[in-house]
Amino acid sequence: MANYLLSLLMILLMTQCQREEVLPQESELGKAFLLKQDERLKVTGDETTALALQVEEVNDSRCPEDVVCVWYGNAVVKLKVYSSSSGKSQTLTFCIGDCKPEPARGKHTLMAEVDGQAYEITLLEVLPFPNSTEEQPAKQVKLLVKKAG
Repeated sequence: MANYLLSLLMILLMTQCQREEVLPQESELGKAFLLKQDERLKVTGDETTALALQVEEVNDSRCPEDVVCVWYGNAVVKLKVYSSSSGKSQTLTFCIGDCKPEPARGKHTLMAEVDGQAYEITLLEVLPFPNSTEEQPAKQVKLLVKKAG
């Protein structure tokens, strides 16, 4: 009986230790998507996959929605843009909110060139918006990628 229970326990432990295969996320050009820090996403378009994106860092110092602040604050996102064919990468830094010396903005668009093709990458939102009374889950960024021109 003890051997049976030990065998059953070993099987349960082994099944719990198996890692689920994480398939790479994909999105299409022109469609908004959410991405968490350290997640990588391939963006597909008319041709084969042209680029991949990875959120490297999210710093959110925006004033919580349930607090009165002297300064509105901002959210800064560092995004790494990879070429799927060459593997070369570049890092873009986005800022929404009070991004002095520039005026406050609700979204931020930057250009990236990947394998000779220009893309407009827009940071639409950083979610969730800060709140002082609730525990904040991991930040996600809402992005939109389009071909430039």
